Amino acid sequence: MSSTATVLDSVLTSDRPIPPSLPLDPIEPQDRLTPAAALPTLSNVLFPDFSLSPSDPTVNPSEDAEALAAAPFTITDISSASWAAAKVLECHARIAQRAELAQAYIEKINSWLTSSCKTDESSSNHLSMLLKPYIESELARGHSRSRSLPLLTATASLRKGQDRVEILDEAAAMAYCEGEYPDAVVIKKELSRSALRRLILTEGTPIPGVEASIGLDTLHIKPRA
Repeated sequence: MSSTATVLDSVLTSDRPIPPSLPLDPIEPQDRLTPAAALPTLSNVLFPDFSLSPSDPTVNPSEDAEALAAAPFTITDISSASWAAAKVLECHARIAQRAELAQAYIEKINSWLTSSCKTDESSSNHLSMLLKPYIESELARGHSRSRSLPLLTATASLRKGQDRVEILDEAAAMAYCEGEYPDAVVIKKELSRSALRRLILTEGTPIPGVEASIGLDTLHIKPRA
């Protein structure tokens, strides 16, 4: 288990405050964290002569601007293009790993939150249920329009909840209202994006309030089968 996951587990299973920061990114390439003990990546094995900068083959360009200015990396042949594509795939893999790790953390944190709040929520609901009849009785006895009652430790008040309607069978309700109460049926108007694309981009018809642009090619990199 990574150091980050270990810290997270210890936080979620104890009552101690959450630390201000977690350890280094566990998905970060090891050659960025501990160069001496780093294992080479596939792109470094296949293309040892290529790098983004002379000082560190995996460094972010923004972190080594001077080195890049002195010897900028360019793609000129199939080897350099293959190396760059391999690095893109490595970045994609780390992004996917981080997303998976983040989702696992989110699920664990949500589970901890639900579990840790259960007792307080139960106590709050039970005591509120006992308080409400008393508050209602005291406000009724006071013959006042006020809906708040000062207590020694807090102020209790009654607030009307919002009226709500839940549609259980939309098809049945729609058919009935269309015949009996048509004002209860709302027809939503929407613009057709496909029609707008055709009018503007194909036929050259300007439409006020609409802006269109021709789609540009985007590069997609995927592993070879």
